[in-house]
Amino acid sequence: MKTYKVVLVGYGPRGKIWSKVLKKNKNVKLVAICDINFKTKDRGSAKIPFYLKIENAIFENKPDVIVLSTPPVSRFKDLEVCAKYKLPVLVEKPLAINFNEAKKLVKFMNDKRLLMMVGLNFRYLPSTVEKIKLINSNKVGKPNFAKFVYERWRDGRLKRLNKYPLKMEHPMLWEQSIHHFDLIRYVYNSDIKTVFATTSNPPWSMYKHDTNVNAILELKNSIIINYIGNWQSNSKALNFEWRTDCDNGIIVQKKQFEGLYYTSFKSAVEKKIKLKKTKMWFDDANLLFNDFLRSIKKKRNIYEINTDHLKSLAVVDACIKSSKTGKKIEIYS
Repeated sequence: MKTYKVVLVGYGPRGKIWSKVLKKNKNVKLVAICDINFKTKDRGSAKIPFYLKIENAIFENKPDVIVLSTPPVSRFKDLEVCAKYKLPVLVEKPLAINFNEAKKLVKFMNDKRLLMMVGLNFRYLPSTVEKIKLINSNKVGKPNFAKFVYERWRDGRLKRLNKYPLKMEHPMLWEQSIHHFDLIRYVYNSDIKTVFATTSNPPWSMYKHDTNVNAILELKNSIIINYIGNWQSNSKALNFEWRTDCDNGIIVQKKQFEGLYYTSFKSAVEKKIKLKKTKMWFDDANLLFNDFLRSIKKKRNIYEINTDHLKSLAVVDACIKSSKTGKKIEIYS
């Protein structure tokens, strides 16, 4: 594989992780970093040429690809510059601050015939890979229904976290549930057909808008998911469980990134699946980026890749609409 020159746009908490990932990736050379709030102390730690304007970074360094790790409020301007230089983009989630804006961004990149892959790194976790293998092995039969629970106290004031979710609408849905909805679609190999949801915000919440989500998701392949997600649980310990009931047994993931088990109906003996050891946030991001490069090299269908993320964002949008109207929302693809 050729060496790809990369410009990283955005040097906040997630951007700093991307900087480390890209520097260690043997297939790329990080040639520049761009951030409008680049501080003096960051210049030395980055050890890479830095710029305040994305166009200057692109013009002077002639990159092959862009990693866009900026807040979702300024995406269109950044993508316009990338499109001007005909550059494929790997962009952090959420793609936009609302569904209509996301659709406009996808249409813009499709019209330009340029790749825009959204960084949903949870697809590349060992727990995800092995769960798909287990489902396809038919050891416990075909999935029928599932429960997905993610409850935590997320302190949005922490220095290592981006601060914009504190004020954005539906931060849990846009920032966290989007990962979960993408995983549900990816693992069960089916898009989501209908959504019935409620959202709320507890009185002690530090977030301005709703952080709790309860939803019933019906997939096109008839699997039903009971989804619970919240960022302001009154326990600092993360409560995570993803249980799938199948024809001949169950699959249970007991921790967010590990703890994968299955049980057959006949034996009732819980068996643990061995997972490859991984450095979270780094190894998965590296696998994501290499998949992005393969999509370029193999000239994969740009339209399919660009529009795939909209199918998960449509679930976020449907949850918001359902909570507001009290009705089940049908998603049209």
